[in-house]
Amino acid sequence: MTPSVRSRLWASGIAFVLGFAVANYGIIRVSRPDLWIWIGLAVVLMGTSAAGILFADTRSGLSIWSIIGVELFAVFTLVPLLWTFTVATAPSGTKPRTVWPQDVSWDAFDGALHSQILQDAAVTSVFVAGVATLVAMALAIPAAYALVRLPVRGRRQVYAVVTATLFLPLLALAGPITDQVLALDKFGSRVSLLPPALLITLPLAIWLSITVFRDVPWSLRDSVRADGATWMQSFVRFALPNVLPGVFVAGLLVFVAGCNDFVLGAALSADDDSRPLPATLMLATGQIETSSSAVAAAGLLWLAPVILLLLVFPRRITQLLGRSYR
Repeated sequence: MTPSVRSRLWASGIAFVLGFAVANYGIIRVSRPDLWIWIGLAVVLMGTSAAGILFADTRSGLSIWSIIGVELFAVFTLVPLLWTFTVATAPSGTKPRTVWPQDVSWDAFDGALHSQILQDAAVTSVFVAGVATLVAMALAIPAAYALVRLPVRGRRQVYAVVTATLFLPLLALAGPITDQVLALDKFGSRVSLLPPALLITLPLAIWLSITVFRDVPWSLRDSVRADGATWMQSFVRFALPNVLPGVFVAGLLVFVAGCNDFVLGAALSADDDSRPLPATLMLATGQIETSSSAVAAAGLLWLAPVILLLLVFPRRITQLLGRSYR
């Protein structure tokens, strides 16, 4: 659908007002070098306003509102990351006073890598998320296949329940789960984190696997079977190139989601020996040797694999997260 001229003009006006306000606030209240961040944002917004006016009366499908949304999303994502990097690279004993880094020191990254607390927490996160991901994918793949390929009654209702489970407030479930773990006398152990972790990994694994199986060209499998292919030949010629890449990326996304949970990790961990990394960064900041700089550095290091995943599989991730079950 082509956006209307009025919609584009309204979006252009909003972009100009935002850019004008950002520029004036930056010039009046913000000192260098952060001033250049405000000026750059103002230039981008005003440039968007000008582009909206130029494209207002064309047949192009360009949406100025979507461009403004992407720009604001980028700002609210990149600026906190820049501040985290500034805190992580601040020299020891100093507190940064600007968002843009001044004196860069890499000591905090070295301290985070050699912190025993953070190392144990990272091992706990990887262990719990890894086992939970394997179990979740093993259960999700046949479930997704049945929901997509087999004439199962109530498929849409089951999918609706799976989707609703993704939005469950884990904080509300943390108390009852903790009571059950205490009753089993398993509180404070890494193993106690595994069953609750399935609350995160299993619904997400089913949801992503359904998307994977819906995009598979099943007619090709039927053709391979009709040609008399064996089970191994069908696996090599059909499943390997058409199913496994999507399942692999889905498993990576599930693993990342499991690694980044801190609600259940904080509720079910008695000490640093059983606490995953996100919960450690939230609750045990005062116990880490190099204080907030190491926490910021550890957060950036923990984020690096996620950024790498986005850079390596951008198209596949977009397909998985941007499709719905119909």
